[in-house]
Amino acid sequence: MSEERDTQIPACQKCKLRKVRCNRQAPKCGNCTKANIACIIVDHITGQSYSRQYIAGLEDRERELRERVHQSGPVGERSSVTESSSAQVRSDAAESTPVDHPTGGTATSHNGFVGDGSGLGFLHIILSDSRWLHHRARILHQLANRPRITRPQHTSNSLPPMDEAQELIDNYLVRFHKSHAFLLRKDILDIFSRVYAPSTPSSMPPHSIASAQDYFRIFMIFAVSSTTRYRLGISAEHPYGYFLAAKKYLSEVPLIKDIDGIQNLLLVTRFGMYYHIGTSIWELSYLCMRQCIEWRLHVPSDQVVDAMQEQHHRRIFWECYALDRYSSGILGRPFAIRESEATVPLPVDVDDATIINSRPASLSTIQNASSSHPTELSCFVFHVKLRRISSRIHSTFYRGRAPHTKPGNEGVKATEFKTIGHIYTAFSDFHRELEAWRRTAPVFLVPRTLYEYTEWNDFLYEKDRLLLARGAMHNVSSRPYSVGGVTKEILTACYVSATRVICLYADLMGKGIITWTRSYFQVIFTAGLTVIYCLSLEVLKGPTEPEVSQRDPLETLMTCSKVLAFFKEKMPDAGPFAVVFDALKDECTKDRSVDLPLTTSSEVNEGEQLHARSHSQAFDHGDIHPNQFTFAPPSNVGPYENPLVNTGNSTNVDHFNFQETSEMLPYNEHSDQSMNLGLTGDMMQHLEAGMEDYAWGSINMDLSFWDQMSFE
Repeated sequence: MSEERDTQIPACQKCKLRKVRCNRQAPKCGNCTKANIACIIVDHITGQSYSRQYIAGLEDRERELRERVHQSGPVGERSSVTESSSAQVRSDAAESTPVDHPTGGTATSHNGFVGDGSGLGFLHIILSDSRWLHHRARILHQLANRPRITRPQHTSNSLPPMDEAQELIDNYLVRFHKSHAFLLRKDILDIFSRVYAPSTPSSMPPHSIASAQDYFRIFMIFAVSSTTRYRLGISAEHPYGYFLAAKKYLSEVPLIKDIDGIQNLLLVTRFGMYYHIGTSIWELSYLCMRQCIEWRLHVPSDQVVDAMQEQHHRRIFWECYALDRYSSGILGRPFAIRESEATVPLPVDVDDATIINSRPASLSTIQNASSSHPTELSCFVFHVKLRRISSRIHSTFYRGRAPHTKPGNEGVKATEFKTIGHIYTAFSDFHRELEAWRRTAPVFLVPRTLYEYTEWNDFLYEKDRLLLARGAMHNVSSRPYSVGGVTKEILTACYVSATRVICLYADLMGKGIITWTRSYFQVIFTAGLTVIYCLSLEVLKGPTEPEVSQRDPLETLMTCSKVLAFFKEKMPDAGPFAVVFDALKDECTKDRSVDLPLTTSSEVNEGEQLHARSHSQAFDHGDIHPNQFTFAPPSNVGPYENPLVNTGNSTNVDHFNFQETSEMLPYNEHSDQSMNLGLTGDMMQHLEAGMEDYAWGSINMDLSFWDQMSFE
């Protein structure tokens, strides 16, 4: 009887909250079916949320697999069945805590999980407050429909002329290769030489003739490289056209066969960072890491191999590692490999020519370059080190991240903090690690790409410090927090980092150094929610540090709103999120405009005010060009060479006109109660559904993308 009670699915959250009987039917109980909402249950052991529909789907899948195994006979005859379904099994196993979304009834729906590491918990807490009651119906209406990410409709491009192709190759090596060095420079140049060889194929030796893989890679390199050139107006060829040209060779190139296959997949994921390709980057990152493990790239080689080959294998693995940590971190999902199992050393921070010319017996005999004399790999190694720190931050502070030390502990946090002292100790240790990492940044006297700018390193530092501070606050048991002492120090770090993230990104974007992606939108959206959250806890009340009091919170929120509006213009599917933030921002500034400390006119000279006003007007209209939106640094800002600063003027905020605003439902006290129920449940499911698709997309099983791939 006790075993039956343990295995019985509990009552759903809706029935529990209403204290009504739940008939526990799948895929939805009777009450949830009538209300047409997701039927969500919570595991009383792990605290993770599941949907009945997802559980029913797993049970159906299990029955299907058991029947197929039973019908296929001996083990040898089952191999094809196992291989054909391995991708689906891996996907189901990886998504240990998925949630079925209320609007996910179409063929393109995907039962995905967006965890607490994604940052959406702040919106959950904010909207749980009674002060936001009159916005609930409007926000629910905005997020009722999941964002539909449309892929560009273009025809495939042909090979560009030699001169333009050379510019694309140079741009790739200068910009993208710096931080994603999974391809060897020599290989890139060799591919270019073979594809653009002047001789006829009949007069060339076999190894000099371009293969299908050469054409696939050259088109993918062109697709990635042309992203920034197209957005800056330098090139007229749309990057998606090069991607379509590369897709023609998918059936002829390996994707899961060998080391070449991993590199081909990494090229696809790099392009997928900028344009929606109909395939989940998170899924691709798992596939890349799975192959790395199968080829044992995650551990030191037990055989004597060429030093350059070993260096290349390290670069491939750590690129896959960084991709996995990044894509999983965006969605708050489990990592593909435990930190303790990634034991292969980092690549040696030297140029390829150094290894080739010195011909060392082992990479251990080569000394890393100093930060004052950076190499081609300095940015790549520097960023991987940050990923390793942020990986441990996730595992320490967020649920569902820890290695499973005991059977049955899936989903349980790695560290059970007993007191605020334990939280603060872990927070301080990681904070020191981040500061030490920031001090080792490579220094480029004349930056040529985003990854060489000091402001970019500051942005990365603040982004992960925000992740750390949010994680620490996530583990503080008392809510609302008693803002004082240690708690206020952590909350202040949260506020300061969120503010810096917003303004550093705006500064980089205003200078034309950084482009827009959905992952950047998620970062800015989360940072904006964090500022609102911290202000709701009155973090600016009482004595504060100079770096806190000198930052104008109203200007920060308006800057964030402008950035999100710019994202919405460039990516229309960002619209609902931008409108939701704007509603929260307006409410926050309305209630606190008198109490919040504002920057006085004496703190910003007249020239800076005019400068900021003209640039903010350009920003309002979405015309962002280099040096058109900058921030003047305040005094006493700390150890950053280009900190965030005040814009000096807020008059242009009234000029914002969101198309979605007119469509937002007016709040009605007598409206259907179902619209106001579940802001911490149904509405968050809507938002999480959209954020998952919005940040990375979901695999559409109806697409022919996978049919074109060679799995031999």
